[in-house]
Amino acid sequence: MTAQRKRSRSDHDELEHLRTMLRDLEEHVRKDKSLFLEALGVPFLLIRRSGRLVMTNSAAAHQLGIDGTHNANLLRTLPDCPLRELIQQAVRCTKPESFTFSTSRKGDESIYRAKATPLQTEEKLIGIVFHDITELHRTQIIRRDFVANASHELRTPLTIIRGYLESLTEDDTLAADPHARSHALLLMKKHADRIVRLVEDMLTISRLENAEKAYLRMEDFVLRDTAQEVLTRLEMQAQAQGATIKTDFPADGLPLHGDKFYWAQVLFNLMENALKNNPAPGLCVTLIAQYSENGAVITVRDNGEGIPAAHVPFIFNRFYRANKSSAIKGTGLGLSIVRHAVEAHGGRITVESYPGRRTDFTITLPLRHTS
Repeated sequence: MTAQRKRSRSDHDELEHLRTMLRDLEEHVRKDKSLFLEALGVPFLLIRRSGRLVMTNSAAAHQLGIDGTHNANLLRTLPDCPLRELIQQAVRCTKPESFTFSTSRKGDESIYRAKATPLQTEEKLIGIVFHDITELHRTQIIRRDFVANASHELRTPLTIIRGYLESLTEDDTLAADPHARSHALLLMKKHADRIVRLVEDMLTISRLENAEKAYLRMEDFVLRDTAQEVLTRLEMQAQAQGATIKTDFPADGLPLHGDKFYWAQVLFNLMENALKNNPAPGLCVTLIAQYSENGAVITVRDNGEGIPAAHVPFIFNRFYRANKSSAIKGTGLGLSIVRHAVEAHGGRITVESYPGRRTDFTITLPLRHTS
């Protein structure tokens, strides 16, 4: 009897040992699964066909707002939203399917491409992986709009040039009239120059946007000297419309290490933009450069009409014009070039406008430390 009890006790201990090993193994497997899901770096959901959550990762909690600590039924706990609609479709799929949906959290809209895959398990679970394609979507929209706007901007001068060419080649009387012929040629040259500038601006943006750092010709120069060259180019335009341009630099003129050509474009585009958008007499444009704790701050300020608040978020977009007046000429790419050139040098540009009082374009730029 004692031996039998000992065997029974031994069997019981062995069984408990096996149960402990099984629990440890299950916990080890669970941790391994959890680590794997975290390593994905993208939101992941494992759900039953009923909609009940089996497993998830922190990316899903952070980006989609799904609490993985409770095995909740998402079809019941989620509000009526695009994510809930996606899960409704996912639990019905019989083969891998992809879905695209958008979600908004804290005022920011994100676009996801989700792939739902039925798993060959007894429980018939569904795995859903989410990829954030917000930036890709925005890039596609920018490219589409860029092509449409570029085509529109090119079509107008090309149509004018073609019209005059047809008139000169088909109307002998017009072609024989020196005054009419000269007028037509001057207009064609004007619009050909517009096409050339548009193409050059598009190439400039392409180089800067693609972060071709090697394309930048870095050198040491003094910004005040570059600004003076820009002021010389703008002098006649400013005088013609009764505007004043002032500068305020530190004593050393603010030495920089960068591409002098692009910094000349930055200053020219910002000051010319102020002049073009404020043709009335009395405008004052001020270029202010000063040192800051972490680098330099360069501001182009004017006391013109200003930019309406609704336009400010889009002012650096390609071809965007806050002032739609046909009297204001340009390619619509100037401020976009400014932003890309500043960012290519590690800086940042912002705009503040108080209509009727002042508009500030402010560049914050880290400076290279020399020993």
